[in-house]
Amino acid sequence: MILLILFAGFSSYCAHQVDAITEEQETFADIADRTIKCALWLQKHGVGKGDIVAISSHNHMDTIIPYIAALYLGAIVNSWDYGMNTQLARHFITLTKPKVIFANEKSMAVVLEAAKIEIYHPKTVTFGHYPGTTLFTETLNGHSKSAVENFQCVEINDPENTCIILFSSGTTGLPKGVQISHRSIINGLQLNEGFALNSHVSMWFSSLYWISGSLLSLKSIISCAKRIIGPEFDEKSACEIIEKFKVTWLMLSTSMSNRFVRYDRLHDYDLSSLSILFTGGATLKQDSQDLLKKNLPNTTVLQAYGMTELGGVITTQLPDTTSGSCGVVTTNCEVKIIDTETGETLGPNQNGELCAKSWTITTGYFKNPEATKNAIDKDGWLHSGDLAYYNEKGEFFIVDRLKEIIKYRGYQIPPTEIETLLQSHPAVLEVGVVGVPHPTDDEHPVAFVSKMPNKEVSAEELIKMVASNMIDQYKLRGGVKFLPSLPHTHSGKISRKELKAIAKTLVIY
Repeated sequence: MILLILFAGFSSYCAHQVDAITEEQETFADIADRTIKCALWLQKHGVGKGDIVAISSHNHMDTIIPYIAALYLGAIVNSWDYGMNTQLARHFITLTKPKVIFANEKSMAVVLEAAKIEIYHPKTVTFGHYPGTTLFTETLNGHSKSAVENFQCVEINDPENTCIILFSSGTTGLPKGVQISHRSIINGLQLNEGFALNSHVSMWFSSLYWISGSLLSLKSIISCAKRIIGPEFDEKSACEIIEKFKVTWLMLSTSMSNRFVRYDRLHDYDLSSLSILFTGGATLKQDSQDLLKKNLPNTTVLQAYGMTELGGVITTQLPDTTSGSCGVVTTNCEVKIIDTETGETLGPNQNGELCAKSWTITTGYFKNPEATKNAIDKDGWLHSGDLAYYNEKGEFFIVDRLKEIIKYRGYQIPPTEIETLLQSHPAVLEVGVVGVPHPTDDEHPVAFVSKMPNKEVSAEELIKMVASNMIDQYKLRGGVKFLPSLPHTHSGKISRKELKAIAKTLVIY
């Protein structure tokens, strides 16, 4: 289904992909040629409709090629976390059983180790070189001109067929496979509130493992947008790339945005080309969004709310939306807030669980009907697990993840409230607050902090800051721990799971 609109973009001979490091460029027509050749190779190795093709890699000029090639054949694309360990790779293999796995060199070592343990023998293709695997470049060789010219895509008769399988965040266990249909992808690509990439020079850092990376990769093609592919995010390289390539549309995770706006050399670069900065993945606090607007006066700074199970974004800010909110409900979506105990629908300014229906919602978890039943109720509402509220203007605000709420002596403490306060300190670059188990109090809040370059703050100062500005239950009884940098997921979010593991090793009763 999606191929009809993809090919419209492929007719162009203008540049689509640009490598920010090498400055290599590739046109839409070049991509069409390479994706067809890769599809022919996949066909030769038995890949057809309904088969699963896995991809585990960072962003580079080749990453999207097997992704689209698999879609040509009606195969299902399954994106993996390229920072995975062997245990996670074993889980991915046993769950989806991909026929072919494309991976970068780092991931391939993990893939082969996991496959050996599971006694599973997929065809493996490396972006780069890894002994015992097929080089990606080999998949593009040996195809006749007539075979390329006469290639036909497989017809998808049912738009509810699974197009891609993405993995959930796995905050409460091993990640679940989220099935996204062809219909969902097509609908998601029609969202234009802040995502109209036409004529933009665009850049983002999320890989294909994340719904944002997958949708933006496809959206940039159908929009005939130029895409700049950079290295792993850091503030310096992001500024350099924006200045050099005159980037006009940028998407950053919330954590990236916080680091970006507090970069001490931000004003050394000409960032005037940037017209839209989109942020998501977690709530961008009001002070951070206001600071971005102040430091980037030519840029419209927007944030949105979405999740993999919803197939993308369901609320997004408009230019006049309140800072710190995640915006208003997008087209063809319904959102409600319910009481976490009674299930009753709540009115404005009342905290409850955010539930949603959308035309992009998942068809369910792969091979996990029980989890699907628990997530989507009989009326079709997906229960997000996020504590939220909306105001009289219909703007939504995310308070926290329900499962990340810190429990202290029966009180429920949203860690983001403490983080918002600590983030306002001029010496704090990033902060993550988690609960550490306590034998009598359930949990104590502990703050992990990375400092701004060349600035100092003591643990005692931050502990007093919370004690002086918040109620007693919010006190940092677990203390403050300084780290050179906070751990992040590959989507750029602060990894609370890793922080909780660190906290357990540091706190002694």
